[in-house]
Amino acid sequence: MTRRRALILSAVAVAGIASLGAGLASSVQASNKAKRVRLAFFNPVAANAFTASTYSGIRYEAKLLNASVTSFDAGFDQNKQVTEMQDAIVSKKFDVFVVIPVNGAVLVQPTKQAIKAGIKVVATFNGIGPNLDSIKPQVPGMTSVIGQRLSINGTLLGQYIVRACGALNPCKVAYMPGSFKQGTEIIRLNALNAVLGKYPHIQKIETAEGGYLAAPALKAATDVLQAHPDINVFATSGDQMMTGIIQAVKNAGLSGKMKLIGNGTTIEGVNWVRQGIVFADPVALPYFDGTEGAKLAILATRGQKVPSSINELLFSPIGPVATKATLSTPKGRLFTGQYHG
Repeated sequence: MTRRRALILSAVAVAGIASLGAGLASSVQASNKAKRVRLAFFNPVAANAFTASTYSGIRYEAKLLNASVTSFDAGFDQNKQVTEMQDAIVSKKFDVFVVIPVNGAVLVQPTKQAIKAGIKVVATFNGIGPNLDSIKPQVPGMTSVIGQRLSINGTLLGQYIVRACGALNPCKVAYMPGSFKQGTEIIRLNALNAVLGKYPHIQKIETAEGGYLAAPALKAATDVLQAHPDINVFATSGDQMMTGIIQAVKNAGLSGKMKLIGNGTTIEGVNWVRQGIVFADPVALPYFDGTEGAKLAILATRGQKVPSSINELLFSPIGPVATKATLSTPKGRLFTGQYHG
């Protein structure tokens, strides 16, 4: 990350957190001179640009607030993440945990164990508990959750599909999730379907899952475009997959003949919207999640009162969705996205 980019992203985070209360800013200044905090970051999968951005934000904030950071990689294995947390508790080497859950429903017990051991626990992106659509703490004593509700994300995708369809009747829509089995994707898809269900002129065609990668998305999109070359809108749950979709559309000679909707505002996704390649792209702020997750965990360890929940979308400089209009505002022109994908 360049110094200029880091400063821009940090400015967004500082501006946002300032609105939570002036006292928190003074707490940050005091924390610079406080005892060093030992932070453990539980990464669901290190080989991922989204989580790497969160990790960068954690390290940036930890350096500012005099904290060390040790990262654990679960390899997207929920059982391994449980074991990593339990081993870290037993080691007595950490004061705070910042967790991106593989599956928040199975992390309740190790979270309770950490809290009992005096460790502050903050979750980012997803919560910890049975309700995967909640960004409020579900485990008593948990410090904070930072992210956005996936049902809201699915609703935004549905609403912008409706906008993209406009007056077309019928409007044929293809939608590609990363996975049909993952709990968070099911929440998003149910919310999207609830929106589209109100519009009988919209005909949704589900593709094969895109696997959160360009290559399988390219294959899946190629197959669906061969079967349905008259699609009007093609949407996906992740910008990583939009790379493959754009290539499939180009290969089929359909560029400019349908509207595309991404998700997650990667650096590439923001550029696609600016160029008119993608119609809309709901926002994700993984770097912000990292800076604020680390900040709240460290300040809580030092006895400061911190928010129990932060909706990242309230701190987006462009609102909840990247469009040509939202990216054309003064703040929007500075927004670049917070990760590659």
